[in-house]
Amino acid sequence: MTALIITESCFGNTTALAEAIAQALASDDAMAVESLDVGEAPSSVPEDTGLLILAAPTHDYSLPRTHTRQRARQRGSSGAEEYGLREWIAALPTAPDVKVVTVDTALKTGFMPSTAAKTAARLMGRAGFANVRRGATFYVSDYAGPLEDGEIIRARAWATTLAAGLRALSGRRTR
Repeated sequence: MTALIITESCFGNTTALAEAIAQALASDDAMAVESLDVGEAPSSVPEDTGLLILAAPTHDYSLPRTHTRQRARQRGSSGAEEYGLREWIAALPTAPDVKVVTVDTALKTGFMPSTAAKTAARLMGRAGFANVRRGATFYVSDYAGPLEDGEIIRARAWATTLAAGLRALSGRRTR
């Protein structure tokens, strides 16, 4: 199986998270992994992709928007572009057989009505992707980061569990 990870990152925290996930998935001999920034992402999901992971920072309880990216640039981000996962998803042709998992980074607060991962999963479902799951949220210690202690380890463990689950699913026989 080939896994494709598409990342939007403003301060590098979500990129670090995606790299940890990619390393853990790549350690599974049955999986080839490619990780790309959303600005380098293909305009459609490649045919050999069995797993698509979307990673983004949570801005205002959602996927980044133009105005939240602008605010990130004002706070010192060098990675906040005009084009992000929200726009990529909106232009993406449907590939209904691809398994999609969304993850995000966020500040840990008492109440999170939504996150970038939840929004991305909802948008992918609306775009016609049939097998979409919201994955984990990984925490940053401040608006610009860094990731909280242990989050890279947690991301690797999460990805290892994901790979094991996919192996189990592919081993099942259907009637």
